[in-house]
Amino acid sequence: MLSAALLIPIPRLIASGITFRENHFLHGVASGDPLQDKVIIWTRISSRNYSDKRVRWEMSTDPGFSRIEKKGIKAISGDSDYTVKVDVNGLSPGITYYYRFIYQNTFSATGVTKTLPGALKDSSFCMAVVSCNNWEDGYFNSFRFLAQKQEVDLVLHLGDYIYEYATGEYGNPASGRINEPRNETLTLQDYRTRYAQYRTDPDLQILHAAKPFYLIWDDHEIANDAYRDGAKNHQPNEGNWDVRKKAAIQAYLEWLPIRVKNASQIRRKFEIGDDIALYLMDERSTARTKQMEIDEPGFNGEDRAIIGNAQYNWLANELKNSKATWKLIGNQVMFSGYNVATGFKLPKYNDWWLGYPHERGKIIDMISKEKVSNVLFLTGDHHESFVLALHKEDKFMQYTKAWQKKPLAWELLTPSITSKNGDRRPAEEIIEFERMLRDKSINPHLAFGDIKSHGYFIANISKHTFRADYYFVDNVLSRDAKEYMATSFSVDASTFNLS
Repeated sequence: MLSAALLIPIPRLIASGITFRENHFLHGVASGDPLQDKVIIWTRISSRNYSDKRVRWEMSTDPGFSRIEKKGIKAISGDSDYTVKVDVNGLSPGITYYYRFIYQNTFSATGVTKTLPGALKDSSFCMAVVSCNNWEDGYFNSFRFLAQKQEVDLVLHLGDYIYEYATGEYGNPASGRINEPRNETLTLQDYRTRYAQYRTDPDLQILHAAKPFYLIWDDHEIANDAYRDGAKNHQPNEGNWDVRKKAAIQAYLEWLPIRVKNASQIRRKFEIGDDIALYLMDERSTARTKQMEIDEPGFNGEDRAIIGNAQYNWLANELKNSKATWKLIGNQVMFSGYNVATGFKLPKYNDWWLGYPHERGKIIDMISKEKVSNVLFLTGDHHESFVLALHKEDKFMQYTKAWQKKPLAWELLTPSITSKNGDRRPAEEIIEFERMLRDKSINPHLAFGDIKSHGYFIANISKHTFRADYYFVDNVLSRDAKEYMATSFSVDASTFNLS
């Protein structure tokens, strides 16, 4: 079992006799974008002076590093904020590896990572799906619990890894957590500082050290409700948008373990034989047009985009031609949507796929026409938990078909790790809202909805079944928390029915 103590910077002697004089690894270690034969490993060097411009790294199949499988030297520079990213290749599929870094005679904590298997065969693959960890909303307790789950092979983070707001603008004062910098992140240094703060969180460090990650960004890595040419939370007095966006993306690519060198590469695919194809989307930086209200002229226009023609064509071709049993779409914002009864407020759906009806309709039509099987949207952003059946409906935002009827696709939304949802509403109001959501006359396509809980779900995927287990924590305002499994859903590969 991993412990936060592994990451506390205290002087000690290690077996080789090298002494920790200064903790150069304040931000832990991480790994990401595993393939069958390679994986990214990451750390950042902190030093009073960077007289040594080189970092050594080692990888082994033995936690004691009795036999070194791979090793090398990586240069560091202030140009990349002294972060270290190594793409280690020549690995074997489905193998657990241990890795560490050495700088000025000090060792980092040992990280654990795993390559993708070549195929599932008689086994299953376990992927935890997370999003929306806001520092000022509370403690990342779910990450600590998740790190201890040995069955989980990797973590899929669907965005809002950081939040850009100034202190007090978006969060819960009861948490006692204060952003660094205290101002809104606008410059490259601002974004770097915010990532550096998040990466000191012990629960986040433990999870990164324990599991490889796949990551995509949503809006808050740049600014709230971001689109290609601006954002709701970017004002004229905050400088040039393109400069800010470039700075935000640079810091993201520096501080996270992904095999991406520019914004155009954030869209990518990972495969496990003919069993799983995972598509990671960019729904913010490259093509999204400005959000509109439903009554504005042009709302249904063909020129309005959330992913754009190039990315749509890529996704459509992949889905049509894929031989994978399960086709998973790593998706930032809700695709299916839902309705509310008169007297209840529907969240700002214009930032969801519903806000881009033409492009959403193209995807629905393509899945239907091409008879693409076993498509599941794995979605973040919403801060709440939903399981929804996607059907082809006659009218926009009209839901008439029950979730028990075989859908075109399923959509599973993961709750936030900490970011606020309905948890601050009065208890009676929460009960009333959730009861309304479950009303079959309003949302017959909704199989599950929870607006108040924080946590994640684990997708356990075999050749025959996709099972989602939802785990919630009872507290995010202190580290004194308990976790429980709230519910579980299974989709059968042959019938595509939910149970």
